[in-house]
This record gives sequence, C-alpha cells and structure tokens, in this order.
Amino acid sequence: MLKSFLLAAASSGLAAAVTCDDLASSLTFKDVDVISASSSYYTKGSTINIEGEQSNACFKQTYPEVDMCRVVLTVATSPTSHNYMEVWLPSGSTPWNGRLLGTRNGGLAGCIEYEDMAYYSSLNFATVGDNGGHNSSTSDGSKLLNNNEAVIDLSYRSRHISVVAAKQVIKQYYSQPASYSYYVGCSTGGRQGLKSAQEFPDDFDGILAGSSASDFNHLSDWTSRFLLITGFGSDARALSKDQWVYVHEEVLAQCDEPLDGVADGILEDPTICEFNAAALQCGTSSDSRCLTQTQVQTVNDVYSELYDQSGNLLYPSLSLGAELVASQQGLFTGSVIGNAANFISNAVYNDSNWDPRSLSQETFTRADETDVLHGNISSWNGDLSAFRRAGGKLMMYHGMADPNIAGENSQRYYLHVAKTMGATDEQLDEFFRFYRISGNGHCSSGGEGAWEFGQIAAARNGKFSAVQQLVDWTEKGIAPDTITGTKFHNDDPSQGVAFERSHCRFPYRTTYKGNGLDPNVITSWTCEKINNWQECGPGALPRLC
Repeated sequence: MLKSFLLAAASSGLAAAVTCDDLASSLTFKDVDVISASSSYYTKGSTINIEGEQSNACFKQTYPEVDMCRVVLTVATSPTSHNYMEVWLPSGSTPWNGRLLGTRNGGLAGCIEYEDMAYYSSLNFATVGDNGGHNSSTSDGSKLLNNNEAVIDLSYRSRHISVVAAKQVIKQYYSQPASYSYYVGCSTGGRQGLKSAQEFPDDFDGILAGSSASDFNHLSDWTSRFLLITGFGSDARALSKDQWVYVHEEVLAQCDEPLDGVADGILEDPTICEFNAAALQCGTSSDSRCLTQTQVQTVNDVYSELYDQSGNLLYPSLSLGAELVASQQGLFTGSVIGNAANFISNAVYNDSNWDPRSLSQETFTRADETDVLHGNISSWNGDLSAFRRAGGKLMMYHGMADPNIAGENSQRYYLHVAKTMGATDEQLDEFFRFYRISGNGHCSSGGEGAWEFGQIAAARNGKFSAVQQLVDWTEKGIAPDTITGTKFHNDDPSQGVAFERSHCRFPYRTTYKGNGLDPNVITSWTCEKINNWQECGPGALPRLC
C-alpha cells in the first residue's frame, strides 16, 4: 500500500536533469564545505562495495533495491572533523516520488544504515545517510576520546549538515527541490530525530522517532548502574539467568491478565503495575526458583529510578516485562553495555581506562556539566514551538518492553514537552503524538507484541506502515490516532500473521473490550483516555495512572 501511494505521487517530470556519472563534478554547494565528491549509477540488485573505514567498521557490501544514482560526499564539520555521507537518488526505471528521507544511526554511530537506505529508496524516496561524524562500530567510542568535535558531530552536526547537503544534491540532480523532507530513526536515530525537531525545525517536515535515546547522558549513567546493582556471578546480590526467567514469569502473573484482561505475555501498560518481588522470596528453601532477601532487593533496585544526591529524578526505571531480554543480553551479569561505558569513559572522562565500577554521583554530575560542551547531546529540550510554527509533524513511539532504553523515558519526554510549552494533549495532538508499543523490545529486536509497522527495514513485512501515516499526516492532515502493528508467528513472515493490534497515542491506553472477544482481532481493543495523564511520569503511584 505504501509503495503504490508513493509511486502515485511521482510524476513524469521528475527525471534526472544531469547524468549520474557527471553529477559529482557539476555539484555546487552553499554553506557546505565539501572535501570530496563522487557519483556512480547502480541498477537494482547490483553490488555496491563499501570502501575505506566504513567497510572495516560496518558493512563491506550493500545492495540497492532500485535503480539509483549514488552520491558519496565527505564534508567538513569543523577545522578538525568531517562527515561521510551518501545520497541515493532513484533513477532510470525508478521514478522519484519528490521527497527526501533521512536515515538514522545506531549506538555511538559510525555506520550508515545501508539496509534502511535500500528500504526507503525502494519506496521511491531520495535517501540520505551519514556516519555520525566518525567511522567505527556502533559500540566503539574510541573516536570520541579527546575529540569533542566528534561528539558534537554525533550530537547533531553531522545529521544537520547531511540534510542541508542532500537537499542541494537533489535540487541539482532533478532540477527541482524535494517537495517534503522526512526523517525516520530509532534508538540513537530516535534521539537524532528529536534533536532535529528541537534545534533545526526546518530540516524535516515530518519525523518518526522511535525508542529515543534522549536524555543521553543519564541513559548512559542508568545503563552503567546495573553493574553496581546486580554485581557479578558469585555475588550474593546476583541472580542467575534462570532466576530472571522466574522473575519474568512472576511479572506476567501479577501484571499481565490481572491488569489488561488478556494472558498473552504482553503488558499493555507496564507503568500501572505495582510489582511485588517479595512473592519470589522463600526463606531458607533450596528451591532454585526461590530468591533470598538480598536477591529480592536486587530485583527491586533493578526496577528503581535513578536519582541524583539531591533526590532529583535523572532517569526512569526499567519497564516491567523487559527483564527477561535484559538478562539474556547480559545487562544483569556483571558487565556494562558497550555504548554506555564507552561514552562515559571516552566522552565524559576522556579516559579510555575508566572503570565502570567507579560509577558514582560524581559521574552523573560530570556528565551533566559536559552536556553543553558536547552540543547538548542529551537532546532534552522540551520547547518544540519553532517546529510547530514550521508546520512540522512528529510521531514518537517506544517499545514498552525495551531492555536498552526505558520505555517510560519517552512518556517522560512527552510530559516534559507538555509542561514546557504549557500545552494540553489536544494542543500537542496538532503536531506531536506519542505511541506506546506494547510488547516491543528495542527497535527491531522483536518482542511478544505487534511490533512490525514499517518503521525500519527489519520491520517491513506487515501491511501497516507508520511511514505512510507520517506522510498522510504531513501532506494531507490525516492525523494518526493509533499505530497498527503486525506480529508474525515466531517473528517469521513465512509462518503467517499471529495477530495485529493498534497502539493508542498517549494519553490514551490500549484497552481490551472484554466480553470474550478474540484478543487477536484489532477491533477487540479500544483507546481509553488516562484522565490524570499529566501526573503519570516516573515515580508516580501506578494506581493513579
């Protein structure tokens, strides 16, 4: 459906004005310092060999899904830093739909997401991607060490310069500008989308930002803190992976059907559950399912918010229901996810030997103090008034079983925007909508819920598309009340659809209608408003929300 709509938007007048091979030598730029440029034509299904450091750190090859002109630019971002970027221009037998779409980075950046470039260009968008200002794997922060310009590039500069340059490439190739510009990203890419809305409201007309790594400094603090909570394998505080399975089963027993009416392994709204971890404590029993009092405290601490020494909230708690995948990823086994530790060591302390076990309140303070120096990489500005005045539309979503970035943090950002702008939910609805995706892990990592809605290449198999909804809202004024996702059996499209579900925009809660209706049918669910939603941030009493 999305493909046919976007193709219909293309016209015969959108052919290239210059051949691809001649494009690079003819390009001129304003306010963009291009160090090098090349352009090459590729047919659908051909092989693109990735050169240089991008090949070493990220991908060695990629495969376009349409005929296209590939433009490769190296652009100066400061006297000592530069950005590697690519623009893919539908060409030949592939009509351009007249639009630009910017793609994301992940983790600490360093890589162009070529799968997303190929996916969105197959929808006839001219697409742009960049390496976030440095080449590395997504968890390698070594390029940030003693290199504040690289941190600023990661924060915002590489993304902004890339879209400015891409718009000029498009205009010169097609002899007309893009009619609309969009951005789609998740995780770090979600943060980049919010940063664009906050600081560069004219860059994109529509933004789809998922599982955003906003409040980036405190996210790094929060992730690193699990090491101090859970200890190591021989520590009395530690739980085995099997014990985390039992914790997950108890979470479902207390928070699934008793609260949302359906025993499906999905917590529709984990923020309203008052989980009692003490139910797993069994005194002196040797049963492996039993937790000691010390281990029960560990579980409670895992689900606690992060505060500074004055009692101010820094970051919300891990979502109930996310604990199983988090334990499988090693988050509770005496290690720290590389993104967090590498950012703190290389960017906050400028010390590659920093030991995460030394994490303290001083770390939290230092991260805050370096935020301005880092180009406000926190991306926590709640004033979106310039984006609203520019006519922009922002769709934000978050998986509520996300083990890597607390799902409630995006809800917290929505509340932050409402408070900063003094706006009601009806006023925010005009340009900014937030969707809680039940049972979805981190971005494309799956989960028990209906998590595929065309948001990235790895979630393209369902019949519903949030990208289509973003286009319709931006260009036709059709505002999306829900995002509808698909869940395939075992996350394998060849095994067929297990169910589909519409996820309501906040402050509405996806609610089962009951009366024996089949919960796998979309119409068995409705959206009910949370009347006191302004009070439903981290730390709120669940029974109030």
